[in-house]
Amino acid sequence: MWMFNVVLPVKLQTMASRTITNKDYNERINKVIHFIHTHLSEKLDVDRLAAVAAFSPYHFHRIMSAYLNESLISYIIRTKMEVAAGFILHTDMSITDVAYKVGYEMPSSFNKAFKKRFGVNPSAFRDNYDKARDYLKTSKTNKMKKTEMKHEVREVIPRKVIYVASTGPYDGKGTADAWKKVCGFAGQKGLFGPKTEFIGISFDDPHITDSSKLRYEACLTIDKEATAEGEMGVKEIAGGKYVVFLHEGSYENFQASYDYIFGEWLPGNNSQLREEPSFELYLNSPEDTAPENLKTEIWVPID
Repeated sequence: MWMFNVVLPVKLQTMASRTITNKDYNERINKVIHFIHTHLSEKLDVDRLAAVAAFSPYHFHRIMSAYLNESLISYIIRTKMEVAAGFILHTDMSITDVAYKVGYEMPSSFNKAFKKRFGVNPSAFRDNYDKARDYLKTSKTNKMKKTEMKHEVREVIPRKVIYVASTGPYDGKGTADAWKKVCGFAGQKGLFGPKTEFIGISFDDPHITDSSKLRYEACLTIDKEATAEGEMGVKEIAGGKYVVFLHEGSYENFQASYDYIFGEWLPGNNSQLREEPSFELYLNSPEDTAPENLKTEIWVPID
């Protein structure tokens, strides 16, 4: 859904300079964050994650806490609950199956953790969303989106991208800085080409996740070899089947489009989401295009 990261804190920068470079730390921590989000159904203990990053388990938790601005355990649990909330809101998966999807063998433990995060148990959360869905169906904004949003189903091969991650409001400085960094890197390395695509991955739903914790990746497609360097990551965006919606107008109105797609279109079209994040493909640039003339494709992975 809107299924990484912050600039390295000063105290961690100081620690890193004593041993290895900030670039090395960023590369290792990016691996851990990516590993967490692609292995939520598995046991994620400190020793296993420290091995992914090639950090000493003794120091690993402190390093990650400094980087994430919260404890590693808190980050993992919060991420599991927010991903689970997305499944509950946007699929007909049973609560028990959702619990298994995010690594809880005991549904009772999942229910307890979920209630601690959202204040209600998973069933009540789903029931409350039904009321919100009714509102979306009668909302003037979403009625307009229903008649105006064009969409089509496409099947594509994986895209190789370089990316820089940020955490914070989607319209904030962190997102802008991520784009400056990834474009600067691509320019230095000669990675721009005639088919370069500009893709943004908004991992979290602002209705669920605090704005300060929203995760975003600024991505550029590449057709040359590249290696991860510091904050710069390299990965593939999954291929397969997507339903692609055309969002026309300002980026500030993205939420209305996402609310329509996930609150009205998806439940009414018997489509099942794949376990991949949606992403935005920017067809023109705000640098030379008026906000009302911007065009963005929102790609939603489906089976």
